[in-house]
This record gives sequence, structure tokens and C-alpha cells, in this order.
Amino acid sequence: MEINDEVKEQFFDILNNKKISPRYQPIVSLKSGEIYGYEALSRITLENCCFNTEQMFQIARNLKKIWELEKICRTLSLKNAAGKPKDKKLFLNVDANIIHDEEFQNGITLKRLQEYSLSPEDIIFEITERSAIEDLKTFQESVSHYKSQHFKIAIDDVGSGYSGLNRICALSPSLLKIDMAIIRDIDKDSIKQALVMGILRFCQDTNINLVAEGIETKEELKTIIELGVCYGQGYHIAKPQIELIDIAVDIKNTIKNLNSNSKNNVYQSSFLGTVETICKEKIGIHYSTKADSIYEEMKKDTSSTEVCIVDDMNYVIGVLTRANLLQLFGGRYGYNLNSKKTVEELMCKNYLAVDSKTAIETVSNMALARTDDKLYDSVVITQKGKYLGIVTIKDLLQTAITIQVSRAVDCNPLTGLPGNRVIEKKIFECIQSDEPFSIIYLDIDNFKAYNDAYGFNNGDLMLQALSDCIKKACFYGEFMGHIGGDDFVIISNSWDVECICKKIIELFTMTIKDLYSLKDWENGYILSKNRFGIEENFPIASLSISALTNKQKRFSNVYEFSKTIAGLKKKCKQHEGNYIMII
Repeated sequence: MEINDEVKEQFFDILNNKKISPRYQPIVSLKSGEIYGYEALSRITLENCCFNTEQMFQIARNLKKIWELEKICRTLSLKNAAGKPKDKKLFLNVDANIIHDEEFQNGITLKRLQEYSLSPEDIIFEITERSAIEDLKTFQESVSHYKSQHFKIAIDDVGSGYSGLNRICALSPSLLKIDMAIIRDIDKDSIKQALVMGILRFCQDTNINLVAEGIETKEELKTIIELGVCYGQGYHIAKPQIELIDIAVDIKNTIKNLNSNSKNNVYQSSFLGTVETICKEKIGIHYSTKADSIYEEMKKDTSSTEVCIVDDMNYVIGVLTRANLLQLFGGRYGYNLNSKKTVEELMCKNYLAVDSKTAIETVSNMALARTDDKLYDSVVITQKGKYLGIVTIKDLLQTAITIQVSRAVDCNPLTGLPGNRVIEKKIFECIQSDEPFSIIYLDIDNFKAYNDAYGFNNGDLMLQALSDCIKKACFYGEFMGHIGGDDFVIISNSWDVECICKKIIELFTMTIKDLYSLKDWENGYILSKNRFGIEENFPIASLSISALTNKQKRFSNVYEFSKTIAGLKKKCKQHEGNYIMII
């Protein structure tokens, strides 16, 4: 915007008289609905101001006053956050070219934080995307300095502006925040869904937590949860508030219910199934229970490492670990100070909780991504939002070793997809279950002719191409397997799978063009030998996709299912070119 005299006058009025008020927007776990932290934002309190907050920062940049403005905003945010719940994080927006400024470093000292009853572990510097980094080397050194003091780094607006891959690599952040433009209408946009899935896989591989910004509708929230994103914020969850308050109970319950119904919770694991299989079921402790009774029980039972605190409906509201309880009751005055308190007064609300249908591999990644002080805490397991039991880190590590062995044994070496043993297990589970399912069989028409004409190496490239297309088209944790040769299978817990089938055909048709000579592609056929050794023309490779669901009929056993799918595949193969048949 144009910076005229009126704009300047209002800006300096704000700056000199600190006409700014902090606001705090909750960032919540999309698994449990619990608060993870708060982003500190700023609002202009000057009446009849002719610019908004975003424009104010741009004006400050143009007038070389960005440091002064950010200092005021940050100081007010820290001061008003005094008394913040101990286990909640505070996100502070910081311009990329200020974090290495000497004044900034002096302003964020341990002494200053202690004034507001805060510690470095509470603070996450959110590097904003308002400007490019002028001195990358100095910037990296500054970030390393803050990390060494136990501050965390988040990158804001990933997917827009200056949030390039080079910045992510340079910072090695603890969190990434997806730009709200990507989240907007993501429930209607498969390209955005694919992009978020790609970012999520990167984050899982690098132990980075992912936050979805700007969630404004229930449909967006549902899609983000189904994709598997761990944290979210936005007006649909909670608007920025003057106080650091919890989100509404109905929103928290919505998150829990969406998790229990999420497509992403079923068939996630290609190998060892869901965390439910290694869960140790336990009875929750009611929040009104006196803490001294739990203390006495833990003194007698040395194997007890924690208790989960539940409400009247058996929803988990906190965890009390053995280490924390012994610390609270220790020392000269610990017992007298805490023995009359309830477990609710002493419990920790910062814990990892997952649905029982979550894949073991996913839980392992989430557990290992926690801070050092929480790394060895057990994981709380819920079922339809209610408390079920716990999984210990020891069990997760032992299972992770088994996963690696299973991968080597069960994966197809060419595509990396699970083979027949796992496929048969998954199909059996579907038939035994009352839940909706679709089992999709895919095979390549005229593959043998192509393999004979172009050779085995090119044949393998075509199989890999189909495998890649399947992976790209499956957004919601569908199980994907490679039966062998040109036969593949997908298992979904939804009856609505036509869109997946169409997407695979679209991607496959585009991909295989490069596997043919220009002449053959333009002709639409190749010259190859048939089963009798006689040369004839064969069409370009296409896909026959047969999908069998339990929408109309329930199968009593595997034999009945196999007989039905064999007939369906035979009918589908009778059609020329790409064809989809779903019953």
C-alpha cells in the first residue's frame, strides 16, 4: 500500500504508544483434540486505523522499523503469556532477518523468560515468510545457537512465498506449517491432497511435526485428519483470543470422532497391522481419585510406570507418570503438599494419544518425534475416543525390528509393495469384518506382448510405473499390494473407489507414453508374437480394473469371495482398452 502522511502518522502512533494487543490462537492435536500450543498474534488497538496488521508489518519493513515493531509485539506476547499452562508451547513469529540481530538475542535471554515464568522449552520461533533471507550462513548460525539453548524452530507458510526446500534443509526445523492457501477447500481438490501427503511423508521420514494452518470448515478438518496430519489451527477450531483458553468441547469431540471414523486409521500398516494388536488394556483412573492412593500403589508395584486419568465418560484427560508422581511426593514437604490433591490436579495434559486403528509404524514415528523428556513415556491408546490402554516404547521398538524383517520377507523386490502373504491376510480380515470395504484388482492388458517386444528391463519399468501410479492415487492409507507379474491389488475401507480407479488409469496412460517408441505410440499398437509364436498387432497397454465390495453382498468365506472376483475379472478383461468394473 502507499505510505502517505496519514499512514506514517498512524503507524508511529501505534509504535510509540504500543497500541497493540496480543492474541493467542490454539494449535491442537488432531489425534486427541488437546492443546499443543498457542500462536501469539498481534492486533491493532488504534481506532479507525487505515491499515490492517499484515500491512502494518509491511509498512514497518519499508520504514526500517521492523525490529522496533517486532520487539513490542514479542514483549507483549511474552508478558501476557505469563501463567501459561506449563506443558503448552508458545509460537512467536520472527522475521527471518531479525533472528540473528544482536538486540533480538539479548531480548530472548533466560533471564527475560524467567521474568514471565517461561523457559526455552516453551518457545517455538516461527520463521515468517515475509522476506527472503539476506545472509543464509549467519542465519543458520543463529538458528543453531537457539537450538543449543533448547528453543525450537518452525517454518511458517510452507508451500508459498519464500518457504522453499533450501530453507527447510538449512534450518532442520522441528515443525512445518502448511500455508492456509493449500488447506483452503482441500476436501474438494485432489492435487492439494496429494501435495499434503507428500509433505507429510517427508515429515514422517525426518521426524518433523506438521501443522495445518487456516482450517475453516468441518470438511477441511475431516480431510486433514484423514490425510494423517498431526496438528491443526484455524477459525473452525478456535479463533485468536485475549486469554490462553482451551478449545470448545464440541470441537474437541468432533476431532475425536473424526479420528475414530477416519479412513486413514484402517489398512495403514502394510505389515504388522494396527497398534491395537500390541496394546496393554488397562483401567483408567477417575479424575477425582486422591493422588496419595496412586502413590501408595506405585510404591508397592514397581512395574507400574503410569496411570491414565479419565473423565466420567472414560475419555482420557491426562497422564500421571511414576517419575512425576515420585518427584511431586519426594523431598521434605512433597507428601504434605500433594497427598490431599486429586490426580487431576497433578496430571500432565501433554501426552501422546492415538486411536487403536493407527498403524504401528505411524505410532513409532510419532513417539520418536517427541521431546527428550517425553521420549520414553508410554503411548495412550483410545478406541472411538475412549481409553483402551497403553503401549510401551519397549513394545514399539521390538515391533519396529520385526517390521524391518517383515519388509525384507514380504515385499516385492521390484515395487516395494507387500506380497501375497500380507495380501491374503488383509483380504481375510476384510471378509471377517462388518466394516465397508472394496478390494480392487488391477492388471495390465497386453503386458506379455510388450514384454516380449521391448524386453524384460522395459517390462519392469512398466510394472514400476503402475506401482507409482497406484501410490499417487491412494491418498487415504489404502492398502496396496503386488500379487506378482502385472497383477496388483488395492484394499479400501470405502465403497466410493471409482475416483481412485479413474485416477490410476489417467496417470498410467500419461506415464507409459515414454516407454514406447514414437512410431508405436502414434500407431496405437506394437508388433509382437502371440502365444503360438505368430506375429500380430497388439494394442498399447491398458488397465483392467475389477473392484468387489460388500455393499450389496456379504461373503461367508474366502472361497466364495475368490470365486466371485474371478468371474468379475474375467468379465472385465473381455472389454478392450481401459475398463473399470465395480460391483
